Amino acid sequence: MNGLYALTIVMLVYALGDVIATKTKAIISMLFVASIVFAVAFWNGLPSTIFTDSALQGFASVTVGLLLVHMGTTISIKDLVKEWKTVIIVLCSTIAICLGVYFIGGLIIDRLYALIGAPILGGGVVAFLVMSGALKAAGTNIVVFGSLVLVLQGVFGFPIASILCRKEAGRLRGRILEGTLVYNKPLETKETKPKWRIIPPIPDDYNGPDLRIARLALVACFAQYLSGLSGGKVNMLIICLLLGVFFREIGFLDEGELTKANGFTFVIGAVLVNVFASLANTTPALLLSMIGPLLVVVVVGLACCAVVSILVGRIFGQSWYMSFALGVTALFGFPGTFIVPNEVSKSVGQTEEEKQIIMQNLMPKMIIAGMVSVSIVSVVFAGIMSAWV
Repeated sequence: MNGLYALTIVMLVYALGDVIATKTKAIISMLFVASIVFAVAFWNGLPSTIFTDSALQGFASVTVGLLLVHMGTTISIKDLVKEWKTVIIVLCSTIAICLGVYFIGGLIIDRLYALIGAPILGGGVVAFLVMSGALKAAGTNIVVFGSLVLVLQGVFGFPIASILCRKEAGRLRGRILEGTLVYNKPLETKETKPKWRIIPPIPDDYNGPDLRIARLALVACFAQYLSGLSGGKVNMLIICLLLGVFFREIGFLDEGELTKANGFTFVIGAVLVNVFASLANTTPALLLSMIGPLLVVVVVGLACCAVVSILVGRIFGQSWYMSFALGVTALFGFPGTFIVPNEVSKSVGQTEEEKQIIMQNLMPKMIIAGMVSVSIVSVVFAGIMSAWV
C-alpha cells in the first residue's frame, strides 16, 4: 500500500478512537475502538502490511526507548515520598495482580496466557511491549491475547474505580458536613532548586525541541549500552525508565521532555501500532476462543487486587473504597486517574467548597497510584517476568 495512504488510514482510525474516548469520558478507550476497527478492517481485506507501509513500525522501533525515558521524567521522587502510603498500597496490589494472575490464573488457563496477561493487566502499553517481545517466539496467538488484555482492561477498571471513588466521595462529604474535614489551602512557597539537581537549567532560548529529543536519544543510547553489558538480561526499556527518573532528578532532563518537544503524540501513535499489528492474523473465531481466558485473567487479577489493597489500606487507616480504587488504577492509568476524581468531585459535591475538598483528597492519590502501577511496578515486573518464558 502507498505509504501516505497507509499513514492516513492509521491516523483516521486514531482520530475516531480519540473522539469516542472523549465522548464517553474515557470509559471506552481509544485502544478499544481502534482495535475493533482494525480487526474488522483486516477481516474485510485491509492489507496486513499497513503498519510497515506507513513506516510507523520502523519509527517505533527506534523511538520506543525515547518514550520510556520520557515516562521516567514524569515520575517525581518528591511526590512519591509525599504520598508514601499510596505508593505502598499500589505497590503491593500491583504485585498481587501480577503474581495472582500468573500463579492462580495459570492453574486454570494456558500458562503463557497467564504469563503475558499478568503484567499487562497490572500495567499497560509498556508492559505489553516488553512481554510481546519476549513471547513473540511462542506464537501469534499469545501476543494477540496480550493485545486483548491491553485493550479491554480499561473497560473493566474504569467503571469500578468510578464507583469506588463515588463511595469515598460520599464518605468525605459526610465528614465535611460534620465539620471534621475542611479545605486545606496550599501554602505559597518560593520555588527552590531541586534537591538533587547538579546540572543548571538551560535557557529557554536554547532549550528547543531538537535539543530535548537529542537528550532523550542520548539517554536511550546509554540504556541500550547498559542492557548490552548485562547480555540483554536486563531489559533496555526498564533501564530507559529508570534513567529517565535519574537524569530528571539531576537536571539533565526536564519533566515531560517529549511532550515539551512536541513529539509525544506522534511517538506514542507509532508505538501503539505494535499493539494492533497482531490483529492482522486473527479471526473472529480466534478472538471468541480467548474470551474465557480473558475473564479468568481479569477476575483473578481484580480479586487479588481487592484483597491485598484493602488489607494494606486498612493498616494505613484508608477506607476500603479508596484502597481498592487506588489498586484498580493499574487497569487504566492516566488520563483516567485524572478524569475519575474530577468527575466524581463535581457530581458528589453540592457546593464549590465541597467539590474542592473532595478533589483535594482524591486527585493526588489517584494520580500517584496510576503513576506507580502503570509507569513503575508493572514495567519492572514485565522485565522480570519476561525471563520466565
